[in-house]
Amino acid sequence: MVGRSRAIETWRWIAVGVLVLVVLGGLLYPPLGLVAAVMMVTLLATSAFRGRYWCGNLCPRGSFLDLLLHHLSPGRRFPRFLRSMWVRGGILVLLMSALAWSLASLPLEMAPDMAGGFYGLIGAIFVRLCLITTLGAIFLGLVSQERAWCAVCPMGTMQNVLERAAAGRPGRGRIVTDADACRDCGVCETACPMDIAIREYLDRGEISHPDCLRCGQCVLSCPTCALAAAGLEAPTDAAETAAGV
Repeated sequence: MVGRSRAIETWRWIAVGVLVLVVLGGLLYPPLGLVAAVMMVTLLATSAFRGRYWCGNLCPRGSFLDLLLHHLSPGRRFPRFLRSMWVRGGILVLLMSALAWSLASLPLEMAPDMAGGFYGLIGAIFVRLCLITTLGAIFLGLVSQERAWCAVCPMGTMQNVLERAAAGRPGRGRIVTDADACRDCGVCETACPMDIAIREYLDRGEISHPDCLRCGQCVLSCPTCALAAAGLEAPTDAAETAAGV
């Protein structure tokens, strides 16, 4: 079995702190919102060759949902119709339009009175966006499963599109399959936070679904090692215990 490296697990806890810093600290010091802007650009830049690896392993909000909200989530499956590209595309257009309008109508006359000046005005927009989407993620996690937001996240939708455009490129964490080892128990699909029909990809050699977060949960849950993730390390003792090894 495989799991995230110790470095990634350490980063995930740091990332939770980054999220809190931006969402709450940004209310007092708006330039902190620029951190969110940088991360948005970074995840889009990496998605062409790593798909949604950022979402499953590096995203501050995703880390918060996995490490903390997980304990409060009822674990109900997110309705499939809400995962459709029509719904996701609508949310993407709505939030990106709001972001564009906010940036285009900056109250520049307020810059001298804003902490950080012009950069504070820009940062405040991203702080609000991050706060609104984080509250939305918490709500969905409390009524569905902890990663429900990831199914409709605008940045995730953009990564989905970029992953489709870059289909076939190798990348760290891709989940490869061994159809001969599978006993069709469905445990991997239950463990998948994105509700991907993993068994449909067994004969393809890898899970090429553009919403695969490359988080490795399906790999950890598989009792026959029919799944493996490229480039991920062996789990720690704690991870092995949790996986029932």
